[in-house]
Formats: sequence, C-alpha cells, structure tokens
Amino acid sequence: MGKLCYFAQPIENIRTQHVIAYELLLRQWHEDAQQWRVPANFDIDAQTMISLLGDALAKLSIRRVSINLTNAQFADVNVMRALTEYVEMHMQPRQLTVELVDSPDLATLRRVGVGYRAAGILIAIDDVGSDNKFNEIRGLLPYVNTIKFALQNMRKPGTTASPEAIESLRFWFEQAEEQQMLFTFEGIEDGNDIQLATQYGITRGQGYYFSKPQEPAMFSGSK
Repeated sequence: MGKLCYFAQPIENIRTQHVIAYELLLRQWHEDAQQWRVPANFDIDAQTMISLLGDALAKLSIRRVSINLTNAQFADVNVMRALTEYVEMHMQPRQLTVELVDSPDLATLRRVGVGYRAAGILIAIDDVGSDNKFNEIRGLLPYVNTIKFALQNMRKPGTTASPEAIESLRFWFEQAEEQQMLFTFEGIEDGNDIQLATQYGITRGQGYYFSKPQEPAMFSGSK
C-alpha cells in the first residue's frame, strides 16, 4: 500500500456554519497520477491509524474528530486498546468518535464498546436509513452515541430529495432525539438541503455545501 493520510471534512453547525468536528477520511497517494485517492483497502493496522491520526490533529485547529473503522477493526481488541491509550494520553473525553459504516453484531458492540466508552470515545453508526436499516440495527442504538444519515446514498447527484428520503430523514432524527443521541445530516449539497434541515430542527450537517474533504492543513484556521 502506498503513502496514506487522513483528509478532513468538517461537520458544522447548520445555523452558524461554525465547525463542530471533522470526519477524517483515509486517502492513498497514487504516484502515477500524482494525486490522493480513496484506497481500495481500509483495513490498516492500529499503529498506522494512530500515526495518521496524530498527523491530522497536529494540523487541525479543532481536535474533535471521527475516524472510520471496518467491522474487523472494531472487533479487534488490540485496535481498541491502542486508540484508548492514545486518547487518554493526547486527547480529551468525547473528542474522538469511531464511525461504523457496517454495523457490528450486538455481542461485539457490547463487548468492545465498553472499552471505548470507558475512555470517553464516542461510537457512531453511519449511513442509517440506506445501508443500515432500522429493523437491522434497532437493538444496537442503546449502545451508540451518534447516528449519521447520508442523504447522498438516497438520491442521484444534483437532484432534490424524494419524499421517501425526506420521510426517512425525519424518522431517523426523531429516533436520535428520543434516545438522546447526536445526529448528523450528511450529504448536504445546497440551500434546499439546508432548508430541509432547518425545517426539522437538525443542527449538525456535513457535505459539499460546506466543504469537500481536503488535506487537514487546509483547515488550520477554521472558523
């Protein structure tokens, strides 16, 4: 695998457009094309993950970040121990969130999640409503802190949200409110999406409307 780094994409307060946190997204350098691209394989080891995390944090003015873990990484106790030790030494409670794109089984979430929670690391389930359906993950929700709804997974680029997608957004935001979880509206592309968020009282947003993923140094003077 070639050189790796984390790009950053802000999660912002939709009303004020102030940065709340950054999602860190893995990128790989392609020498032939002279550009960073999404890697084919995300299963990096714990020490590489921590090295890249430290590099990104050194360039960001806000230290609240999230990183994505595969199911294999989340289930690996060595990854959990490495991340919790790093956080205890270099970060504050609730500054790091681990995002799970593929939902784990309940036994794994309960077994490994307790170690993350003890260190003040938040756990998020990504792509609810599209990849992660309610009937598949409802039993997991009491054990996570955040859910992320990805509107981009439910429409073609440049199109408006369908009534079904809007209803799904409303449903998942209500679930987060009822269970006192954080909720992030992903895939915000234009003013229509901002209006939709405002209509339902959603405050946390992420998407190209605010910024595409960029190298962390580009956000060193964040608002």
